[in-house]
Parts: sequence; structure tokens; C-alpha cells
Amino acid sequence: MRLFPHLFLLLLVAGLIAPAPAAAAEPGPPTISVSADGKVMAKPDMATLHLEVETQGFQSPAVAAENARISEGLLQAMKKILKPEEKIQTLSYRLVPLRSYKDKSKTETITGYQAIHRFKMEVRDLEHLGTVFDTALKNGASKVDGPFWGHSRLEELQRQAAVAALAKAQRLAADLAQASGLKIKGLQQVSTGLQPFYPRGVETFAAKAAPPTPVEVGEEEIRANVNAVFLVGP
Repeated sequence: MRLFPHLFLLLLVAGLIAPAPAAAAEPGPPTISVSADGKVMAKPDMATLHLEVETQGFQSPAVAAENARISEGLLQAMKKILKPEEKIQTLSYRLVPLRSYKDKSKTETITGYQAIHRFKMEVRDLEHLGTVFDTALKNGASKVDGPFWGHSRLEELQRQAAVAALAKAQRLAADLAQASGLKIKGLQQVSTGLQPFYPRGVETFAAKAAPPTPVEVGEEEIRANVNAVFLVGP
């Protein structure tokens, strides 16, 4: 029975020494957040082509053998015009049945077979790109995709685009600060996102007779984006 007064006293003391609420955090310095894009223009110095050899027939062994014969001829012809730094390799190969879907009331039937051998070719000497096209089409390529332009200095070009984007962001932040009666005092934070470079290409099909293929290499855009936070003050 004597414990209750002591317990009441302990609770009373605990209530008296309860911690005071934490003081509110002081606001940080004023900032301006901006986002900007930057780009550089550069002429491609490399290209990728996708070559395709397609054969069809009623028997799969015969279709595969014919495709192999044409593909081998195409490979030998392309290797003769390749420069030392250029290469060609198999991208994919498939042999599939062709099915008939005309009469839905009947079970589908296999009407033949199709073999497709796709090659990937990297070209560094863009001046002979037209010759590469013509050689491929004259030596069995039933389809050519490309050129897909590329840059051997892509990483450096992306850095240049990011620097251009940051300079643009700084100019925008300075204009916004001036409109508010303030000045830029420093850069608090910056992040960048390099926008992917998607090579562009065209699709070409084999033709029985065609003039020499002209190829014009233009400039490509390399882009980057930055998000920056600038410190401002009077």
C-alpha cells in the first residue's frame, strides 16, 4: 500500500522533465530551379547497314540450302570491298513454315518454307557507302535497312551538349532572378540526362536495274538535358 504515493511522485516528476518540442528548422537560402536542353550538331563518321537474304520454297532443306548459297556469295562480295576497320557479321537467322489462312473452315496447312539470314555491316568510309549498297543488292541481298548513322565521338559530343544545356540554364536563371530583383549567387545542385541517340535509317529493296545509289551524309543532333538549382540573393 505504501508504493502508490511513491509511484504518483515518480509520474509527477517525469511529467515535469518531459523534453520540450524541437525548434522549427530555419528556412534555407532562396533558390531558383530551372531545366534546359542543349544540343550540338555533328556529321556522322560511321554507318550501320542491315542486309537480308530471303528465300522461299516448298521443302525446308532446299530453302535452307539456297539461302546458304546466296548468303555465302553475298558475304564474299562484301568482304572484297570492306576496309580494314569495317566488318560484317550474322545478326540473325530463321527458317519458318509458311501457313495458309485463306479458308478458316479448314485446318491451316503448310504451303512452304521461308529462310531469312540477316547480316549487320559497319561502314567507316562513308564515301563508298553507295558502292556498298549497290554491291549488296547485286549479290543477293533481298532487303537493305540503313544507313543508321553513328558517331565514334558520341560520348564527347554528349558532354558538349550537356555543357551547352547548363549554360542555357544559367542564362534562364539569371533572367528570372533579375525579374525578381535578385542576382545569381552560385550553383547549388545540377543533374543531367543525356538523351539517347537513335540512329536513323531508310529501307531499300532489291531491284533488277537501278542507277548508282547516291548517298548524302548530313549532320545529326546530339542532345542533353540539365536540371539546375541556383542560389539567389540581393
